[in-house]
Amino acid sequence: MSFLRPQLLVYLLALPALLALAFWAVARARARREALLGAQAEALAPGFTRLGRLLRDGLVIVGTGLVLLALAGPLYGTWLKEVQQRGVDVMIVLDTSRSMLAQDVAPSRLERAKREVRGLITRLAGHRVGLVTFAGDARSLCPLTHDASTLRLFLDDVDSSSNATGGTAIGEGLEQALDAFDEEHPAETVIVLLTDGEDHDSDPAPDQVAYQARARGVPIHVVAFGSEQGGYVPVPNLRGGSTLLKDSEGQLVRTTPDEDLLEQIAGISEGSFLSASRTPFPLDEIFEKRIAVMEGVTRASSLREEGIDRFQWALVAALLCLGLAHGLRDGSMGA
Repeated sequence: MSFLRPQLLVYLLALPALLALAFWAVARARARREALLGAQAEALAPGFTRLGRLLRDGLVIVGTGLVLLALAGPLYGTWLKEVQQRGVDVMIVLDTSRSMLAQDVAPSRLERAKREVRGLITRLAGHRVGLVTFAGDARSLCPLTHDASTLRLFLDDVDSSSNATGGTAIGEGLEQALDAFDEEHPAETVIVLLTDGEDHDSDPAPDQVAYQARARGVPIHVVAFGSEQGGYVPVPNLRGGSTLLKDSEGQLVRTTPDEDLLEQIAGISEGSFLSASRTPFPLDEIFEKRIAVMEGVTRASSLREEGIDRFQWALVAALLCLGLAHGLRDGSMGA
């Protein structure tokens, strides 16, 4: 036999102490009765017996113990339960362009985005998650998988060199994510786009892919990284340090997020838009308000052996004990 809530059994250790207290209470009641009534105690109060009082208190204590046993959930015997695994497919599309190295969002836009993705992966147990990165081109780093540890390994290796071509091709990243989904279940799929929104003539255009996603019922939830003031872009050099990126005229390049474009993508696809600089945990909010409320699709079912809760047995026995105790008025065994 095992128990659903074995931690409750520790309270049974108090029962011997209650039994000892019952013996003490009976002895005290007998002494007070004799002190009050003297030699006429048996004649004036014939209904009281020491055994009857002990029996009544003992039944109450045993009944209490049986209630605790019922609450602990005694398991005896087994049955086969069908367990269905339901989930949502989530494709994460992560911007790895050089503008994501800007540090206007600490420690940098890219590192903050990766931290958010790690938190989201933890909450997506039971769902399938994939990863696409993009800069001037797009790469599918990890297909849809239930294996969160594998996805974390790919994510840990992501940096600004993950994509060979410079630039920001948001449309191509979204297109690869959309192509990764099973069209049989379009209502159970989500794209999460993390970027600063600086698109450089991607082909196809981001709004075009957003319309395709809407037609397939795939919302694109967008998180913008970067402050309204923008930030300069540190570029690693051969000496192990970094220098700030300059344009062709030698001027420092300040990058600011294109929130208008990102809001447009989210709006067209019927997704949501959040800014990482104004929302402490944007992906937590997206999960709780958007992903967690989705019905999901059944991907697999299996039979699991579970114990049968026999709490009724202990509960019926407890009621019998407490009922008998109630019938023994003040410990009397009869008139």
